[in-house]
Amino acid sequence: MSAKKSLVVTLRIFFILFSLMFIRDAFYKWDGYSYYMGFKDFLPDLSLSFILWTLLGVIAAFLFWIVTYGLSKVSLRYLKINCFEQVLIYFLLGIIAFILKKTFLDISISDSIGINYYLFLISSGLLVLVLFWLASKYINFEKALVGIDIRIAPLFWIFTVLLILAVPFSMIKKSTSDSKAGYHSQPSTKTAQGVFIGNNKRPNIIVVVMDALTALDMQLYGYHRPTTPFIAEWAKDAIVFNRAYSTSNWTTPSTMSILTGQRPWTHRVWYLAENHPVSFYKNNLPDILREHGYAVYGFAQNNYAHPKTLGMKDAFIIRDEVDTFWISPTWLIDKSVEFYLKRPIVAKWIFIDNPLVSPFNIKLFRFPYYITSIRPETVYNRFLDVIAGKTEQPFFAYIHVYPPHFPYNPRATYMGAFGDAEELNTPEKQINSSLIGTYYKPDTQRKVNILRKRYDEFILDADNEFKIFMERLSEKTDMSNTVIIFTSDHGESFSNGYVSHGEFELYESLVRVPLVIKTPRTTKTLTAEMPVEQIDIAPTILELADIPVPEWMEGRSLVPVLEGKTHEPRPVFSMQLMKNRILGNYFIDKGTIAVWDGGYKLVNYLEKNKSLLFDLKSDTNETRDISKEEPQIAQRLAALIENELSRANKSIKRSNAY
Repeated sequence: MSAKKSLVVTLRIFFILFSLMFIRDAFYKWDGYSYYMGFKDFLPDLSLSFILWTLLGVIAAFLFWIVTYGLSKVSLRYLKINCFEQVLIYFLLGIIAFILKKTFLDISISDSIGINYYLFLISSGLLVLVLFWLASKYINFEKALVGIDIRIAPLFWIFTVLLILAVPFSMIKKSTSDSKAGYHSQPSTKTAQGVFIGNNKRPNIIVVVMDALTALDMQLYGYHRPTTPFIAEWAKDAIVFNRAYSTSNWTTPSTMSILTGQRPWTHRVWYLAENHPVSFYKNNLPDILREHGYAVYGFAQNNYAHPKTLGMKDAFIIRDEVDTFWISPTWLIDKSVEFYLKRPIVAKWIFIDNPLVSPFNIKLFRFPYYITSIRPETVYNRFLDVIAGKTEQPFFAYIHVYPPHFPYNPRATYMGAFGDAEELNTPEKQINSSLIGTYYKPDTQRKVNILRKRYDEFILDADNEFKIFMERLSEKTDMSNTVIIFTSDHGESFSNGYVSHGEFELYESLVRVPLVIKTPRTTKTLTAEMPVEQIDIAPTILELADIPVPEWMEGRSLVPVLEGKTHEPRPVFSMQLMKNRILGNYFIDKGTIAVWDGGYKLVNYLEKNKSLLFDLKSDTNETRDISKEEPQIAQRLAALIENELSRANKSIKRSNAY
């Protein structure tokens, strides 16, 4: 077969193989994305991904042809594999076998038959060579390849038409999702009381959220390492809530709760909204503040927590894009990050999760967190520049900084401060450790503990940057009429067999977060032991600003606690609901929900119909399930979850009726 003909056949075969693999992958992708977007919104990303995937296939085909055509002419003669057609057919059979195995038998064959993996590879390789040698005696490979080329022609033209159609479809402007829960409630006329306002005018209010900061690793809350020396000192004339809980174990649902005063089962933004942003969520705190005369600013380094992602962009008069806070070393990386932010589904599908690209570790296409330097001072400095000299209008600022979120990459000054400085001391080493976002076995605990040191050092670094921010803030604004709320969106785990956050665990390390409220009137440390929730932050802010708290907020103001009073204890809830569909009339029946009440905590795994009960007073590390020893307590807490979940599902049914 001539060189030209062999190249054409190679391109056709690769095009069809890549198209078949893409279709297989597309079904799996759509199965996930269909939980929160319609197919017409998925179509532009599907089309662009098909185009880019095809380009990768063309590149792979050229490389394959250059190598195999040359080898077939020279170096494979001693194996009696002396023609290009033979090599291409063997490759084709191997790829088809791989696709069939991944589709119908995605298990380890070596484990199934009980032999060593490398021994299995060697044995299989030798067997394949013998079969190839035997086949070469009886098969006319050139004739066989021509026959294959003729028979695949219809598929080639079908996929070619689809590729042509993909071009205009990839340019369709995507819509954004509508989260129905925020559309049909009406604000109440409930009045605010007990306002903390200095100089008889509404205070400036700053909410600082440090991403993935667990209270359990903070010096402020009794942690054995000095991770937050400044925050511990700064909080001496503030109100410290010792048992504050996030509404979920990852960013989007929890930040949505901070800014709405609603739990995830109410605001229903428990999915990857970065991939399909909420179009407009009416019931939000920033919008209320702006309606009452506040200048509203939003500065977020994490796209999962950006006002645009959460459907609140119109409430903010300034809301910089997240990439303006990322320090990229080159123009090329800047553009790759920009592409990721605009088309996250395509970037993740083709460049991040793609096995053809990932082995080469191409930094251009790696997740932006790994290719940029994300430092909190870029956010702090931007905010300080905005408020400089502005004194007439009160302002509300939502500041979400990325550290100490993974990768745990403190500056050199702090790296190794807590020991084992040479281990897991770069983002690459941490990624390659295969620990992040995984369940681990007990014999891995030492490695996990070292990773936790890097995390703690990143907290120490972030603590110092917060110190500098507070010092500069006092120079830029009137602190005698400024309220600062310090918190986190969720925690981080290095225990209970799980590393990082997300998945479906709700251990204390994942959901117990810092909450410190500093007002001009507070002159000594006040501590509150009662459990509180993120949903309490929004109504607290409204009462501090002397603005009525709407009925749709599920939280309650903490102003009485700031005044030294007490609240009637009530159950606290947290949840991870990502497995539930957001589109259509679907009730919540999957995921994990936890409730705290009276010193006890129950974690309910809905799908497994399984619950774990912990007595947090005697078992702070949650190592002992006492549900069988205390069945009445377990039943009471389970009933709390069941009743609240039933109420939430009734609300979903009503919202779907509109």
